[in-house]
Amino acid sequence: MYYFIVNPISGCGRGKTVWKTVEQELAQLGTEYEAFLLRYKGEAKQIASSLSEIHQSFTLIAVGGDGTLNEIVSGLSTYKYVTLGCIPTGSGNDFVRGLNLERDPVKALHQILNPHCVLPIKIGCVISGEHQASFGVSSGIGFDAAVCHGAYHSQLKEILNLIHAGKLVYLGTALKQLISSRFTPMRLTLDDETTLTFRKSFFAAAMNLPYEGGGFRFAPDADPSSDHFTLCIAEGISKPRILTILPLAFSGKHVGKRGVHLVTCKKAVIYTQMPLCVHTDGEIFGFYDTVTFEARPERLRVIMK
Repeated sequence: MYYFIVNPISGCGRGKTVWKTVEQELAQLGTEYEAFLLRYKGEAKQIASSLSEIHQSFTLIAVGGDGTLNEIVSGLSTYKYVTLGCIPTGSGNDFVRGLNLERDPVKALHQILNPHCVLPIKIGCVISGEHQASFGVSSGIGFDAAVCHGAYHSQLKEILNLIHAGKLVYLGTALKQLISSRFTPMRLTLDDETTLTFRKSFFAAAMNLPYEGGGFRFAPDADPSSDHFTLCIAEGISKPRILTILPLAFSGKHVGKRGVHLVTCKKAVIYTQMPLCVHTDGEIFGFYDTVTFEARPERLRVIMK
């Protein structure tokens, strides 16, 4: 059975337009399916949770952006019976970009209905005390999360999405946050063994996929099919120099620059001197001074090209 979770307002209404196209194609093909059109934030998580109780194999298709996908992977209590398909309609689409999935809605639909390749990927989990959330793309603490927080509340986001320039929201917000953000001491414990300490950290992101923030290629070699995350850490970089390094991250050319560290681990515990903003796939998790990044125990099967 095919279940579609559709976010009609993603991409400033692109989700609704794309779904109409997909609906017409499904009708022509005579495909049996059930669709859920989202009405409020958090509903995708509730629907995914309910579908988890079916206890028989099904294909779940997300018609939306990274936020919709985040709710789905967070809502599924088990991945045992699920195969995930994606028809992207968001402004960032880092999940689709990172896995090199089909972006054309009709082509994506046909690949989902006739899959030739399915990749089991790990899904991350961020934990702080009794609070936890899942992520498919990345989770970060500090500057990158503050950018997500600022972009979410940006009045320019809808306008730029209309002209398919959504990534400029993140770039503009990054420049704004750069002025107001402060460096803070950060200590990381990797795989319960290695400890790294930075006096002037800017952010640390656990990357499951290469991209976050609408196209920043912070971890070019991140592999969701492996057991490891790639941690991208920025520290000891002056704000004027960050202005020269940040644009390089769109192409991954920030790698190797002084103050940019990429390390791999299965688990990372991060301690900061003050509570900092934390995000999961661009969604705000909260403000914490201690977070743990690790993988959920099950792999999620994703339909590939």
